Amino acid sequence: MRYRNSLAIGLAVLTLGGCTSVIGGTASPVPGQGPVITKAEPCKLLSQEQAEAIGVTFPGKERPADKARKIPGTCRYPELDDAPDGVALEVSQSFDLSLVDYVSGALPGEKFGIGGFTWTRYASIFGPSHCSLMTELDPKTFVEITSQAPGEDVTKACDLAKAAAPAVASHLPGGQPSPPLTAPPGQKPIEASGPLVTVDPCSLLKPDQVTPFNLQAARPMNGSGRDPKNGCQWDDNDGDEGKKALDLWLYTATKLEDVPGLDGTPVEQMVAGKKWFVYSSPDSPICVAMLPVTETSSVKVDTGDLSDNAKACEIPQAVMPLVTGNMPAF
Repeated sequence: MRYRNSLAIGLAVLTLGGCTSVIGGTASPVPGQGPVITKAEPCKLLSQEQAEAIGVTFPGKERPADKARKIPGTCRYPELDDAPDGVALEVSQSFDLSLVDYVSGALPGEKFGIGGFTWTRYASIFGPSHCSLMTELDPKTFVEITSQAPGEDVTKACDLAKAAAPAVASHLPGGQPSPPLTAPPGQKPIEASGPLVTVDPCSLLKPDQVTPFNLQAARPMNGSGRDPKNGCQWDDNDGDEGKKALDLWLYTATKLEDVPGLDGTPVEQMVAGKKWFVYSSPDSPICVAMLPVTETSSVKVDTGDLSDNAKACEIPQAVMPLVTGNMPAF
């Protein structure tokens, strides 16, 4: 077996029971426009515009073919930074290497008619979370597109490969022009949206409202590239013990389940008609309160008590009504 999928070289192909159904599209190159391939150039099978549309990094990085091991040249396009469910894409193109030799006798599986070609899926030894779509251009030339499931849902393994197939086909002899492309959900970073986009986080607690908590003046904070957010911090005045500094963060492009630092089972709490979620634990000095605003935006209040875990949520409980009252309408 000389099959290669999106994670490794030299993987075996597994039989898929000989399924031959074709889903949508046409099944072969345009008549009279057969392939004229003089060398394998897998990184030329996706333009920058197409890569951006489906949510992968451009340019791709090419791995040369290994003729002795019968492995085609491959171009790898990594997932974008900050894409919550992004995966990498690989496009391979053979030259003087047949698909028959490459798959070593494995039976074809599910088929898809895309861009003027029939793309056949073969399973890998890594299981159904990996997807390989191949199309044969002539007896010595084939193209392969691989992707994988963004999480545990193996039904999404081929989503990116199928999204890329019309683009790849448009660069092949006899391929159809590429239609507008759409990235699978989560393949691109979430764009900031919602009423919190224009809110100054330091404005959600007024100076006079903070005075009773013995905290210092507010100072703005910024998140990291992997944790995009804007925030405000009110430092504590009691050194390494007692109350922890109060942090307030605004997330405008992150789903609630993807916000870091939410440990344990949340307790729902209605505050001035708005549903907050409070995360705490008897064995932790930290208390976190979250106010979802939209599907991808929320307010996070993070503080605690470093000398008495039982008092960790005292300040969050006190400031939640204040923050709610200072929020824009939503």
